[in-house]
Amino acid sequence: MLDEQKSGVDKEACELRASLREVEKARLDGRRCLHELKRQFKSVEAERSKLGQELGDLQVRATRHEERAELSRRENYELKQKVTSIRLSLKH
Repeated sequence: MLDEQKSGVDKEACELRASLREVEKARLDGRRCLHELKRQFKSVEAERSKLGQELGDLQVRATRHEERAELSRRENYELKQKVTSIRLSLKH
């Protein structure tokens, strides 16, 4: 009977060791996965930061372009007013 109990305990210990190996393997796989995800996150965060900078630069350029276009419209309007004024003075 003692031999049967010892055999049962040995079998259970073997099963527990196998289960422990599986758990340890899963834990290591999880750590690898976590490290890979962290690496990918850093890469995505760097790309997001770069794109944010590019967006800011493009917004500045667009604002400058709009300001130049507005200045050009004003200058054109003023020139048209001068031309109209000169024409009117030449008629009289």
